[in-house]
Amino acid sequence: MSAVGPGALPVPPLSPSPEAAPFWDACRRHQLVLPYCTACQRFFFYPRACCPGCGARDVSWRESAGRGELYTFCIQHQSRLPGFAGATPFVTAIVELAEGPRLMTFLTGVPPDPALIRCGMPVEAVFRDLPDGNALPVFRPVPPNS
Repeated sequence: MSAVGPGALPVPPLSPSPEAAPFWDACRRHQLVLPYCTACQRFFFYPRACCPGCGARDVSWRESAGRGELYTFCIQHQSRLPGFAGATPFVTAIVELAEGPRLMTFLTGVPPDPALIRCGMPVEAVFRDLPDGNALPVFRPVPPNS
């Protein structure tokens, strides 16, 4: 997983919950980690204190391969969010990771053209370094022959 340089998209300051701190700490190291329930042996996302499947509190963190498929996407041609109006068009997406969970994210590395983006396309995580020292996981299409 490589770094993605500063792009046109602004990112609001992060204020993670205590349950999400390990996720954001790993992102700063350009690693994608997911909560894992050792009781039912399933990954899940979003971070929380107990497993959404079985309710167990035996949750650990495991590294994700950072690969998956584009589950769905939307090309944003307008945005009223502060700082985002000048960044349009951009692509928001939901990625289904190989480990199972789905993450809401941005799609990068491909023009915001519906002829070039398709549900089911393989994607991989890359990280966008933020001015405050944090890093944001975003996804790009997997290069051919990778």
